[in-house]
Amino acid sequence: MRTVFSRIVLAASAALMLTGGVALAQDVIQTRKAGFEDYKKAMGEIKDAVGKGDLAAIGPVTDRIDAFAARIPSLFPPGSDKGKTAAKEVIWANFPDFTAKAQGLQASAQALKVATASGDKAATAKAFGAMADSCKACHQRYRSE
Repeated sequence: MRTVFSRIVLAASAALMLTGGVALAQDVIQTRKAGFEDYKKAMGEIKDAVGKGDLAAIGPVTDRIDAFAARIPSLFPPGSDKGKTAAKEVIWANFPDFTAKAQGLQASAQALKVATASGDKAATAKAFGAMADSCKACHQRYRSE
């Protein structure tokens, strides 16, 4: 009798853990989707500011991008490739490269902030282009369209 009870408890625990894992994966997917939506919005804000020559407005936005880029690898834990996500499975197979690309985005955001602080509009536009290129490089390999 005790063995049957132990098996039932074990099976119930396993089911709960799996269900919890699925819920946790969905939570992280929602968190990263919200982060990428804010990132997309931030890119639009920067594009507008560059177009207007309002370099002072760019610094705080690059801080948001910098902070988000630092979090990107943590938003792709194992098991978060299931569900409604545009993330390709190759992320987890090549996680060091994926992490390097996130670090590249972070570095490009920091470079953009330096360029804007210099007051040089041409350097700012160039740094913004470099940041956009870092986005494209990651999306081409790791995001399903």
